[in-house]
Amino acid sequence: ITSTTMTISKTTKHFLYGLLLRLILLIALPALMDDGLLLPGVRYTDIDYDVFTDAAAHVAEGRSPYRRHTYRYTPFLAALLSLPMGGGGGRQFERVSLIWSVVLSTKYFGKILFCMADAICGYIILILRARSRKQRNSNNGVQDDQPKQHNSIIEKYISQHINLSSEFIDALWWLYNPLPINICTRGSAEALVVLLPVLLTVALTVNDNGMKQLFTSLQTKTKRNMSIPLRACLAGILHGIGIHCKLYPVIYTVSFMANFSRQEQQQRRRCQSVSSNDNHTNSSNDASSSTIQQQLDQGWTHTLSEQMAYFQNCMCCTPQSGDGFPWKHPIKILMLALLWIQRLFLTPSSILFLLSSIFTMALTTYAAVHYYGHEALEEGLLYHFGRIDHRHNYSMYWYWIYLLRGRVASAEVV
Repeated sequence: ITSTTMTISKTTKHFLYGLLLRLILLIALPALMDDGLLLPGVRYTDIDYDVFTDAAAHVAEGRSPYRRHTYRYTPFLAALLSLPMGGGGGRQFERVSLIWSVVLSTKYFGKILFCMADAICGYIILILRARSRKQRNSNNGVQDDQPKQHNSIIEKYISQHINLSSEFIDALWWLYNPLPINICTRGSAEALVVLLPVLLTVALTVNDNGMKQLFTSLQTKTKRNMSIPLRACLAGILHGIGIHCKLYPVIYTVSFMANFSRQEQQQRRRCQSVSSNDNHTNSSNDASSSTIQQQLDQGWTHTLSEQMAYFQNCMCCTPQSGDGFPWKHPIKILMLALLWIQRLFLTPSSILFLLSSIFTMALTTYAAVHYYGHEALEEGLLYHFGRIDHRHNYSMYWYWIYLLRGRVASAEVV
């Protein structure tokens, strides 16, 4: 209990430090650069933040946010940022206090929201990495007083040459990372979009003991972990909102469906194992949870090969010993692909996740079109299908793509 409490306190400490660092920078850097005190002519605040605030001003005055040129985001983002502007552009908060007048001002309100979302992302990442490290140590039989297993070679090198705690190393990945700090303090809304897939990851792993602290109320009321269908529905809702806010999270749909399908298959194997060992309770109590989980993983690994052999026998095409993958047998390859689809996607939990995602995405999009017209569909969603943007992405090759496109454009002019 002491070690768990210590871990939570260290995690919370890094979260507060990371949030405080963001709040200081979002005030100091714009004051130094935007106002010309440090580097005249060099602007720190992202131009998109001006687009957000202008669109929010239109919403506060009862107009469409798409009256602001180049606003191509969900209208609900502008509606969220317009909350302090309702009924007088924030003047109703001037008498509250100086701090609240700054927080609720147009200049800082959106940035504070983005920084808080970014810090929450880092906090969740800390917990996920601590859980992963604890599970790896448990599977390898490492005790608390023994050397800990690390998640990467970089962590191992740092732990051997620099005396840093595991929690601080985890915080370096996001909370103290200059890239997300720069993005959110400049006024980019990406942190809110990133937060949704991260929360979705939490929903996927909430059945583990290490994640109970994030859903204490739910765990206390049910007195057990949330069922897989319930988590699939919750994750689907978050995923649908994420797709509505920005299209790119749709690429994770297949992976999430496969994850839920695997959890459901493991749960079935666990129930079968428990029912078959009812007469051997004493021996089952001696088995550790990590050993059971390893057996479930091994069973999942061999499930596809077992079903492949079953279908091949039914088709009278039993493979010869030592054939390996049936490269020269298209029918076998087709059956193998069908088996992958069946085992990875066609389970109740994965289908429930897909349906809830589609329903949520369709419902939010319909609400946007209902309140703000067909322009919300054109600018907020359809525009991104044909968008060609070589700068606003996290690809390591973005600069080379930018240079290549410049050469192609120059060649066409010549």
